[in-house]
Amino acid sequence: MSPELLDPESFGLKESRLTKESDCYALGMVIYEILSGRAPFAPHKAPILNVLRGERPEKPQGVRGAWFTDGIWGVLELCWKRQPGDRPSSNTVLQCLQGITPPSRPPPHTGEDVEKDQLDITSSDSSAFPLFRSRSQSHARSSFLHIRLRLHVV
Repeated sequence: MSPELLDPESFGLKESRLTKESDCYALGMVIYEILSGRAPFAPHKAPILNVLRGERPEKPQGVRGAWFTDGIWGVLELCWKRQPGDRPSSNTVLQCLQGITPPSRPPPHTGEDVEKDQLDITSSDSSAFPLFRSRSQSHARSSFLHIRLRLHVV
């Protein structure tokens, strides 16, 4: 949830309500989770406190950070701007992602990245995790493009 949904008074709002700007914040968090295989702020038990303090997820390093090019990370930082009016539209996010080249090498495949009990996703179908089972560059690029196409629906 975006900070203004959790504490509307801090943003000069009388009540919490969903907006395109709060959706953009959430979109950034979803992209983060898809690419890292972890919920934002994991393993913290109360991520709402992180959001209220104005914190943002840290850029993953190593295997978990392989998908986070500077371009992708820059788009996520725009999605997570503190002030709702500073966040881009979903169309702008899509345009930015379309202009980003995915990593030239797919992230290495390791057992720890595909453990479904570590992922906060309810599907038991392994095809639901294309980024975590990528073994070839063409498949990795295909998975990256699939995320872009899915964003177009937003």
